[in-house]
This record gives sequence, structure tokens and C-alpha cells, in this order.
Amino acid sequence: MNPMLQNILQGLQWDKTLAYALLTRCWQALSGPVTIIFLIGSLDLPEQGIYYAIIGIVGIQAYFELGLLNVLVSQSSHTAAAMDLALKTAAKQDQDPLQNEQWLVAASRMRDLIQSANRWFSSAALLYALIAIGFGWLTLSDSQTGWQKPLLAAIPAAAITVALAPSISILEGAGFRDLVYRFRLFQMLLGSITVWLALVFGLKLWALVFASLAQALVSGYVIFFAKRDFFRQYLNLGARDSSFKWMRDVVPVQWRIALISASFHFATQFFTIIVCKFHSDSEAAPLGMTLSISTAIQMVALAWVQTKYPLIAIHHGEGKRERAGTLWRHTALVSTVLLSLGFGTLILLISCLPLLGETLPDRFLKPGQVALLAIGGLANHIAAIQGFYVLAMKAKPLLAASLFGSIPTAVLVWIGGYYFSTNGVLVGYAVGMGLFLVPAHTWAYIQFRKNPERVSE
Repeated sequence: MNPMLQNILQGLQWDKTLAYALLTRCWQALSGPVTIIFLIGSLDLPEQGIYYAIIGIVGIQAYFELGLLNVLVSQSSHTAAAMDLALKTAAKQDQDPLQNEQWLVAASRMRDLIQSANRWFSSAALLYALIAIGFGWLTLSDSQTGWQKPLLAAIPAAAITVALAPSISILEGAGFRDLVYRFRLFQMLLGSITVWLALVFGLKLWALVFASLAQALVSGYVIFFAKRDFFRQYLNLGARDSSFKWMRDVVPVQWRIALISASFHFATQFFTIIVCKFHSDSEAAPLGMTLSISTAIQMVALAWVQTKYPLIAIHHGEGKRERAGTLWRHTALVSTVLLSLGFGTLILLISCLPLLGETLPDRFLKPGQVALLAIGGLANHIAAIQGFYVLAMKAKPLLAASLFGSIPTAVLVWIGGYYFSTNGVLVGYAVGMGLFLVPAHTWAYIQFRKNPERVSE
């Protein structure tokens, strides 16, 4: 390989997992405009608004995942590190791992983590389906667009994905990052193609149903076929006791993550629903369309953090704190620069839309509105990468600082949206994230780094 190219790849922390993650996000970014073309050709403006409103309603699954998936990645990573250390010890002693007490304890801990997580998420999936249907009915009740049957079909399909999600996160933390991200790429490819075909055949809002089913199908294949032996080896360990206790090891972190996740979702994920409910489907359409692109940009930047997060957690599990810190700082810098470049490019492209036709700009936000979206998105990203690092250390999340940022943001977004529609939502988002979240979260993060004894093992 060319030395210069090799240095560039090393600077970007390039590996196979990152390649899959970036391919996924690049596909999301590239397929987004194609989906937009199909949507413009298949849906009128009110239907487009309902389309994105249903996406927002299905997205309340975040209230039932409650950030727990990241906790599971951290728990699984630390347990996998303990098992790997035990295997090395057994190899030095020429001992069968099944006779090594240290390995048996760690394996039993992994088994209990898998069982507890599956029980929790099975209940959460059922509750999600019931509440999401009720919330959707209440939100869209004033609309005359035919949303009822697509909503009733899309939510149960999404609930299946919720029930399967913990197993995927445990696999990611246990060292199967390449496999998880490879199938996430396939999941994204299949989802996009499914939506396109549904729109081409005139199925309109039903495209969302088939997209949800595609996600569930891929997750099920990974768990029940591709890696069934992984789960089977732990579930066959029997009733051996382990040191893992859900109420002790997960809940103290989980309830904090839950509050943070719920407040952030309420503050940042109801933009189209607010405009659709308090104003009109047509006003929500450009906001939803632009958000589909800006979210793809944010996901590309966050891919650097998400793919390195399990590695950072493993380094901490092995006691390599300096190595973990160096990797995190580099990751934070690269991802933030990419996010800034992505938003800058989006603003430039939207500024050029009038050159392509008189009606096309009406489908998107104005450049100044996108700039407000970029301010909020950048602030959100900074807090997210700080939160990932804290969680990788199995420490308690920065709850007070997160709530200090998300609660004012939620108030500003909802009040602004109620009175001033899209402009009110975007100004509230930029002000809340920029003036409340980032200063408070950064201060709390700096205090955390000064006091490493706050890490809870």
C-alpha cells in the first residue's frame, strides 16, 4: 500500500468495522436523494408530511430502548475482555477453558446478561407497540390522509426489531463488530430498495411497513442463524451462579441513561410531529425532507464514535486507560470535523436548488434554517461523544448536565413550534443545544476527567 495512503488511513482510524459503518452511512446519504425523488413523484405534500410524521411516531421506540443498548455494549465489552484474559491464562497453564474458574465466572456473567436483556426488551417491545399505536392515533387524528392501516402495520414490525436489539448490541460488545456492521449495511441496503419498490408500485405510506419488516428480518437472521452458536454456548452453561446482577450492574446506569435518552428524544425527535400537529402536513414536509438528509450526515460523523466505542470500552476493561483516551480524542476530532464539513456542504447545495427549478426549493428548508439545524446538530454531537466516553468507562452518565441541556431545549422547541412553526422549532433547537447543553455537559465532563475515581466497576 502507498505509504501516504497508509498514513491517511491510520489518521482516520480506518478498519473493517469503520469501512462497513461508513458504507452504511454513505449509502444512507446517497440513497436519501433517490428516496426523495421517489417520494416527490409518489406522494403529494400532505402525504409527504404524514410519511415523516409516521417515521417520528415509530421512532418513539427510543423511549423503550432508553439508551440501554449502549449500556449492553459496555457490559458485554468488559465481560468479553475478562473472558479473553481468562483464556490467555488457561493457555499458559495448558488448561481447558471449561475448567478455568475465571473463564466460567465470566461466561456465566455473559449468559445472565443475555437472558436478562432479552426479558427486559421483550416486555419493552410489547409496551412500545401498544403506546406507539395510541400516540400515533392521537397525533394524526385530524389528518384526512389514509394513515391508519400503514401505522397499525408499521409499529408491530418495528416492535420486533426492539425485541431483537439487545442481542445485536451484546454481539457488538463481545467482539463481533465487523459482523454487526456488515449486516447493518445490508439492512440499510435492503430497507432502501424495499421503500423504492413500494413507492414505484404505488403503495405510498405502506413503504414504511416494508422498511420496518426488512430491518426485523436482517436482525433475526443474525441472531437465529449467523451467530446462534454464540448464544447457545452461554445458554447451555446451566444454572451456575455469576457475579452479574441486573439491579446492581445495569439499573444504576440504566435509569440515568433512560432519563437522558427520553429527554433528548422529546427535545430533538418530534420536529415534524410538532409542525404536523399544530400547523399542517404541508408545512411539515420540507422539515421532514431536510431532516432525512441532516440525520444521514450526523450518522456518518457519529459512525467514527460508534465503531470505536466498543474498542475504548475493551481498553478500559483491560486497564489500558491512556490508550483508550488517545483513541477517543482522535475519534472526537475526526468525527466533529466531518460533521462540520457535511453541514456546510448541505447548506451550499440547498442554496443552489433554485437553479434546478422553481418548485424544488419548496420541498426543503431554507439555507438559514439549515444553519440553525447545523448549530443544534453540532452541539448534540459534542455532548454525544463525551457521553460515549463516560459510558465506555462503565461510569454513571452525566445526568444533571444532560437534563440541564435537554429540558430547556424541549421547552423552547415545543413552545417555539406551537407558536412559530418550523422557525420556532429550529431556533429553539439551536439555542437550547448551543447555550444550555454544550456548556453544562462540557463542564461536567471536565470534572469527571479530573476525578477518575468516579468510575464504577
